[in-house]
Amino acid sequence: MAARPSREAVARWNLAYAEQTAALFAATRAVDVQAISRLAVGYQAVAEAWRVLAADLAIPLWARHASSVAAEEFDRRAALELSRIVWEEGP
Repeated sequence: MAARPSREAVARWNLAYAEQTAALFAATRAVDVQAISRLAVGYQAVAEAWRVLAADLAIPLWARHASSVAAEEFDRRAALELSRIVWEEGP
């Protein structure tokens, strides 16, 4: 029988991913600092949710590693969006 992550970790990931998706659509419709900021925060929340899954010793090592890699990618996306805020606001 395959090990499964905790329900709390899965619920946290689902909520974070839903908000990130909503923020992504909002940012594509209206490119403003507030929308970009919401997207960056959404990416950060998804990264944190991936890290929670990566730390769950109940799931297989390969799944923890994949979760860790996903967390790094969402951290990268958050940093990219934060750099857009700096660029949008200008000097």
